[in-house]
Amino acid sequence: MEKELYGKKALITGASTGIGAATALAFAREGASIIINYNKSVEEAKKVQEKVRNLGSEAFIFKADVTKEEEVKQLVDFTKDKFGSIEILVNNAGDLIERKPFIETDLNYWRAHIDLNLTSAYIVTKNSIPLLLNSKNRDRSIINVSSIAAITGGGKGAAAYATAKGGLKTFTKSLAKELAQYGIRVISVMPGLIITPFHQKAKTEDIEGWANRQVLLKRAGKAEEVAEVIAFLASERASYINSTEIFVDGGWVLG
Repeated sequence: MEKELYGKKALITGASTGIGAATALAFAREGASIIINYNKSVEEAKKVQEKVRNLGSEAFIFKADVTKEEEVKQLVDFTKDKFGSIEILVNNAGDLIERKPFIETDLNYWRAHIDLNLTSAYIVTKNSIPLLLNSKNRDRSIINVSSIAAITGGGKGAAAYATAKGGLKTFTKSLAKELAQYGIRVISVMPGLIITPFHQKAKTEDIEGWANRQVLLKRAGKAEEVAEVIAFLASERASYINSTEIFVDGGWVLG
């Protein structure tokens, strides 16, 4: 079977662990070459790179804090040096830094979540658009990893995170309107309760119990299940999907 992403080049932010790492491997299985961005988890990034290369795809790692434009510019320059252009940008970097009741938060806490989960996507996208425009491939895409929290408001102590992810959802629609003239599709992926290191850091309690109550399929999802959807959206099979949200949540029970 022909590999769906053969010949395409991708930049994935926050790709050393979780959904980002799983996406890098899903892309590699489909033949894409990948820039694996990380910030702190260098050993994990190296492991992802090795796995990608073992799958027969080209991969490079690059450290950059995507909330800082100077570091993002260095990341983009590195990507241009290695690939010349890209066909796929995945804005995956993001985190719930700390669960905290809203009345206990301060402006620094708020700004840290907005910067990491929303402003980072602006910075990376703004600087990466020339790489997308440099490509002669007719199918190019930007995939923003938002969250079911953008719809539900998030769990306890996650107001800033959920607000940022809601902004990312809106950013997707606005960007799609502007980039359609260049043939660039922009889509949001909305993961639900997915088992990743995110929940360990965020101290999510009783994940399976929560999944049993809130998810129609009565289980938490896997990073690989989100990654496969992202790989599909980056392929030409999804060439008429644009300016929308794709939920990967097992059937979330609102309320």
